[in-house]
Amino acid sequence: MRPALRAEHGLLIGYLGGVAGTTWDWHEHYVGVGNQAPHVLIDLSALLVVGVLGFSHWSRYSRTARITIYYLLVAIALIALAPYALMLTIPHSQLMANLVSWEMTRGALLLEGPFVGLAAWVAWRWAELSRVTVLRIVAAGGVVVVAAASVWDLYWHQTHPMELGTSMNMMTLPPHQLIMLGFAAGLIASAATLVAMSRLPEPTTNRA
Repeated sequence: MRPALRAEHGLLIGYLGGVAGTTWDWHEHYVGVGNQAPHVLIDLSALLVVGVLGFSHWSRYSRTARITIYYLLVAIALIALAPYALMLTIPHSQLMANLVSWEMTRGALLLEGPFVGLAAWVAWRWAELSRVTVLRIVAAGGVVVVAAASVWDLYWHQTHPMELGTSMNMMTLPPHQLIMLGFAAGLIASAATLVAMSRLPEPTTNRA
């Protein structure tokens, strides 16, 4: 495998997981099932894409940039996965109740900011590390759309607290449509990039 293809394969897997998770979430709401597993898959897929973009060409980053990417990814992972861990371990505790109440406040939106900023930064850095093409921009920018739409989604649910139940078509909600669009666009662009790169001629080597 060519080293240049590694990032694109990782992006393909991450975006595929995001599309699967978003579709799974839509289906479970539509049939009236309340399961948090699709949200875990969506968050992990988005984190995988950001991680692939951030760790690609790792040696070219400064030490400060490496530390920033690493610790932001750890912090974002903890913020994203902590609620699901509490739901599985102590779903009826006061701590879980306080967390749910806090997520309906404007302060919760601030915690989404680092993810949006990190996604935009690593997408831009990754896209400029090679020849900039439309496919590379879309492959990198898909997760930025997902991150921004996630903030909108949280705000939408805060402003529509009575529309959080099951048995509703989540794909009618604009933020959910945008999340799906970001994952799907990134998936298509990553796949197309891999196909285009596989058709490039093999580099020739000079033999002594």
